[in-house]
This record gives sequence, structure tokens and C-alpha cells, in this order.
Amino acid sequence: MIPVPPDNTAIGSQRALRVLLVLPDGRIHKLRLGSFQRSMREAPLTLTTLASLSPPDVAVDFTLVDESVERVPLDYEGDLIGISSITGTSSRAYEIADHFRARGQRVVIGGVHATILPEEAAQHADAVVVGPAEQLWPRVLSDCARGRLEPEYRDAAPPAGEPLWLPLPRRDLQRTRRYNVPNTTMATRGCRHACDFCSVPTVTRGYRKRPVGEVVADVATMPGRLMTFNDVSLLDDVEYAKELLHAMIPLRRRWGGLATSRVADDPELLELLERSGCIYLLIGLESSSRAALGEIHKGFNCQRTYGRLMSALHEHGVSVQGCFMFGFDSDETSVFDETVEAVDELGIDIPRYSILTPYPGTPLFERLLAQGRILSVDWDDYDTMHPVFEPARMTAHELFDGFKRAYRRTFALSRILRRARWTKLRGLVNLVGNLTYRRFVRRLQRDPRLALPFNPDARPTLRAGEPARPPTAEEETACLA
Repeated sequence: MIPVPPDNTAIGSQRALRVLLVLPDGRIHKLRLGSFQRSMREAPLTLTTLASLSPPDVAVDFTLVDESVERVPLDYEGDLIGISSITGTSSRAYEIADHFRARGQRVVIGGVHATILPEEAAQHADAVVVGPAEQLWPRVLSDCARGRLEPEYRDAAPPAGEPLWLPLPRRDLQRTRRYNVPNTTMATRGCRHACDFCSVPTVTRGYRKRPVGEVVADVATMPGRLMTFNDVSLLDDVEYAKELLHAMIPLRRRWGGLATSRVADDPELLELLERSGCIYLLIGLESSSRAALGEIHKGFNCQRTYGRLMSALHEHGVSVQGCFMFGFDSDETSVFDETVEAVDELGIDIPRYSILTPYPGTPLFERLLAQGRILSVDWDDYDTMHPVFEPARMTAHELFDGFKRAYRRTFALSRILRRARWTKLRGLVNLVGNLTYRRFVRRLQRDPRLALPFNPDARPTLRAGEPARPPTAEEETACLA
């Protein structure tokens, strides 16, 4: 049974806490028309979930702001400012936190980056939340109401196999019309794999599953038919996935989510994907090189099976957003053109490229740090669009230029039209996805942060054991010179 959201009114004569929850702007995939902003992605769950976790004895008046679609009210006066960020938005999170603290507001910071580097986040906050929020956030609100906020909130990892219990998100507080896909839910948390570059195993231990009945009840409350799962690996537990997809068939939804290349190994699972209304999957193919896949401990991917994967999903009406990375130690400058050709040959519906990024806390970061190859510790650069380390077989300049060239070639109009050749819904999904990335390619060439020449030689180089620090003003100027 899903808990009922709390009423945001005072209990008795008690004044309700006024709480502002903020997601800093990720500066990617959005449409601006004057002051109006629209995200071309799905609505995030972070803030709506936090707003559903009020303790029963504390009344809370929440204001939710996703900076990617609206402005942060910098004149807000309340009892608590809560900010959640990933590594690439952490610098902006700290700016917002410092602003409100200077105005005498109490600030709590949580999210992936704060969980990995709590000591850094603590420099900008009155309290830091380390780990998932389900048990911690109600304690934060209770302590805030009593005026005794602790500097850090940290819980031990849940026992292995414990179900994932989540309340119904407070979607009524979210500006859902500002998102391409306003309906979002979560069925699982964590991943059974441990890819070298991924921060999920660092932040989330184990693989937990939400009871199928709760997921279905959540989906049933959503208006419209289109929705997405924001799980990092929705189909990892095949038996659970089959139970979930079978239960979703009567709901008649059209949905998308993330999966691994193993999704094509089970014919029954493929059939259930189609019957439950799956129209697209994002799959991290990463590379067509066996050596590169071995580097990141993703050997379960296999380039030889990519063609079979695409054929199987297409037969069941599923579009594929295939993701590839550049910058592996085995990559040479030929990898960019080779990947573009592979995308065409495989029939990837919506290609996506990124630069391999060693997020703090991951084995990849620790290895490159020990080798003295980390070039930037400005977290703004950790957006998968900047080279932040020295590649093995090319320069950082060549990596950055090749990344942009691959995007330009891939999203030429002639290639987009070929990908949108399918009829009905799948063709529409492909067309919208490709046109969104075509807009991104134009921005990639002209956005000041992305278009200015990149000079990684001016970045400070870390050595193993040294704390990460942001660059000085002089270093920041030099890196863009």
C-alpha cells in the first residue's frame, strides 16, 4: 500500500515549516523561448520524492524548483533550503547554498556528489545527507522543526534483499508541463554490475526492488499514456522484470527506460516488453571495441551481438538510444569515424555520445589519479562533454574535437531522416529524439563553455593522496585561453 502524501498545513497551532527544494541546472537538452524554459527530458523524481517524505508530526510547506525549467527564487525566506546535486551540477549547488547561507538561511545538501564527497559539501551547508533519503530526510525535517539540525546524516546500508519502499511522489508540486515526459517512476535502485566509470555502485549498494503492486499503483495515478522509468538498470532481475511488465499490460501505457545489452537474451522478456508498451530503451553500448569494454569491466557487452540486439528490439517495436563513449585507453583518433559508421550499420535509432568521465569515488578516477592523468578538478567539467583526463593514445584536444565531429556527422539531416523512416509511434520517437540532439549539436558548436578552445595543460594535475580542489581564477582563465 502506498502511503498517502501529507497535508501541507499546520498541525493544530504549529506553524508549518517552509522548505525550498532545489535541483541545480544541468544545462543540457532544454528549449528556451524568452523566459519560458522546457526540458527535453523526463521529469526528475528527486524533489517530488523528498516532498513525500515528511514525518507525520511535522507540517511542511514545500516549494520545488528544478532550475533547468525555472529560476531559483533567490529572495526566498523560509526555514530550510534543501539542494540535491550530481557532480556536474555541484558547483552551481554550492553557489546557491552560499547565497542562501549569506542571507541567514539554513541549508542542507544531499545527492550523489555530497554522498561521495561529504566533507566538500559540508563547506557550503549546515547539514549534509549522505546516502538515500528515505530514512534520513524525515529526520532532517524533524530536527529542523526542533531547531537542532545535525551537521551530517548518514545511515548504514540496508540489509541485502530488503525491498525498496517509496511513497507516492508529490507530483502535484511539480511543473510537469515543462518536461517532454512528465510522468516518471522508479521500480528498482542500484545495479548488479560494477562498471569502472560508474558512480552508482559507490553511492548505492546492492540492487533493491520496489514491490510490483506499488509500482503499478503509482503508474495508475499518472495522467496520459506516456511515461518513463528512471531506474539505471530496470531489467537486471529478469524474473522481477517479467512480473512487473506483465502487471503493466492492463494499464496500456507507452513507456521507456534503461537496460543493458542482455535484454535480448530472453525471448519471453522481449515479448513482454512489447505487450507492456515499451517504445524505447536507452542502452549503454559504450564501444564496439572488446579491449575498451574490458577496460571498464563491461565485458558482458559484446560488439558481435549488437546487431542481434538491435534486430530483436526492432522486431518488437522498441527504439534504441545507443550510447557510446570516447576516451578509452585503447581508443585512437580513428575511433570517432569508426563509431559513426557503426551507428549507421547497426541501425541505432537515437545515437548518443559522451566523453569518458572519471567521476570522483569511482575506480576509474582513482586509477587515473594514481597515474597523474587527471587534468581538471573543476566539477563543472564533469558533464561528459569535456575531457578531464589525459587520454592514452591521443591528446585531450583530439578527444574533444573528435567528440564534436562525431556528433556533427551523426546528426546531419540526411542521417536523421533515415533513422525516422519507421512509421507510427516508433518513427515519431526517433524523429523527436534525433531533432533534440541536432539542437544540441548546434549548441555544442556555439555555447561559450563548449565551443571555446580547451587547454587542459593549464589545469592543475592531481597526484594520488591529494585532495581535489577547484582551479584558481588564474587557472580557470588559462584553461579557456
